[in-house]
Amino acid sequence: MTFSSQWKDEYAALQEFIAANPAIILSSSEISIPQEFKDEFYRRFDRIRGAMVDAHYSEVPYDIDALCQQYLQIEKEIIALLGIERITMPMDLFSFLHTPREGLIRILYNRLFDLLQGKTTVEVFEEQCLGDLRSSSSDLYRLGYEWWAGLAILKLLEPDRVFAIELDEDYQPYLGQLTEISFGRQAHHPTIRLPEFALHSKKLDRLVAIKMSIAKEIESYAERYRPPVRPKKRTGDTSFALDSRVMMLSFMSSETDIPIIAETYDRTLTSPDYMIGFITKDELEDPSAVEEVQHHIDFMKPRLGMSLVVVDPESAEALAALPESILSVTAGFDQAKLQPLLSVLA
Repeated sequence: MTFSSQWKDEYAALQEFIAANPAIILSSSEISIPQEFKDEFYRRFDRIRGAMVDAHYSEVPYDIDALCQQYLQIEKEIIALLGIERITMPMDLFSFLHTPREGLIRILYNRLFDLLQGKTTVEVFEEQCLGDLRSSSSDLYRLGYEWWAGLAILKLLEPDRVFAIELDEDYQPYLGQLTEISFGRQAHHPTIRLPEFALHSKKLDRLVAIKMSIAKEIESYAERYRPPVRPKKRTGDTSFALDSRVMMLSFMSSETDIPIIAETYDRTLTSPDYMIGFITKDELEDPSAVEEVQHHIDFMKPRLGMSLVVVDPESAEALAALPESILSVTAGFDQAKLQPLLSVLA
């Protein structure tokens, strides 16, 4: 039996189970699965998705297994090095990096219900699943690689002390105990954007505040919006000061010298000392993507400039599209090849 036929056999078995239990309703406008059937239904449901992933696992771009192996290793090293409890991330990325097959299975949830509800055909379903697996795995691979590279850069800084960055009752930042790392997460305030954490770099003999944004956080910093009153309740983040795929490093002269990257109420912006961005080979072939890199530099004005890590391991020739003023590396999973990024800070 081939993997391709296996998912169809599993699908046929689920259809027989549904037909044998008419209390289960799956129509174009309704889904109703009585409690007594849910465990068996979803067991069969997951077997279909698993068989579909197995059928097309070799067709997804990038070497997912290599990424997961390298990420889990650096995660283990950083947790031990920093003495923290965990590294947290969104569940889809967590599942992809820790159990890649299960991470890909999650992607097909809605597609399979569309098939069961008669909204699509078997042929279209398989074609759509393959497209979803390719596109979603590419996105998750990129995010996972950014996390790997970000953690590897932290390791290269040789941290010997680490701190969480918190906000006090007057919304002033202070250093606290760091128990976990989650890129893009911070002490929340509706208008303030802070680094996630700070460390003392033994390599540089300096305190460094770290801000790494994974999800897109900027539409336009110059948006003409001003809150009518300064909010007092911590309701989340609505600032417009950061873009995606950029690691910001800011030197601190003391433990109280904590940068506020942006304050959208007062409309102030603090430039970082250095930025490290991430870009793919395909983006390097797009002039607008290169222009965006320069725009980000012009906008944030990092004192020591910006460097780039190219996500694709075999893309050295693509670096020719970048200005010579932007230091760029293709590191693959060789941490030593990230070292030149930090030479700028010495």
